[in-house]
Amino acid sequence: MFYYLALPFTSLFDFFDRGGPVIIVLFVLAIVMTTLLIERLFFYISELKDLSDISYKEVSSYKDVNAWILNKIKSKNISVINVAANRNLLLIQGLIALCPLLGLLGTVTGMIEVFDIMAITGTGNARAMASGIAKATLPTMTGLFISIVGLFLLTAIKSTIDKATLDIKYGIEQI
Repeated sequence: MFYYLALPFTSLFDFFDRGGPVIIVLFVLAIVMTTLLIERLFFYISELKDLSDISYKEVSSYKDVNAWILNKIKSKNISVINVAANRNLLLIQGLIALCPLLGLLGTVTGMIEVFDIMAITGTGNARAMASGIAKATLPTMTGLFISIVGLFLLTAIKSTIDKATLDIKYGIEQI
């Protein structure tokens, strides 16, 4: 029974072994990036509505003051919402850009292994070169895959948050 439960993990460990140490770094970066993207999704679902309600109440409570002061309060609330909405987005974009570069680092280290094997055994031993070629291609593929998925998720989350903050900004300015 334990064999069937451990089967996916053995293939994952085999993937890590075949791809080299760069795959493990990419896996950790993918977990960090996914965690940050999920945090932004939770912000959109729960915190953005609460933040907008607080801003509407604050602006409404100062409706009887000077127009200049009211505009400054509106600007402050819009800035607070924008800062909260854009938190960690630059970090996520940096991680997305870093993944293909780490994949290329894995390619270089894998090719160095291939050249080492060629220097030791000669150019005719294809089996000996196969593990180095796997270490050269798997990190590149993994880095590009993580980057593409992260880019799609970031674009979707960012566009929904931008639309919601624009609606909130328009609503605050109409008060």
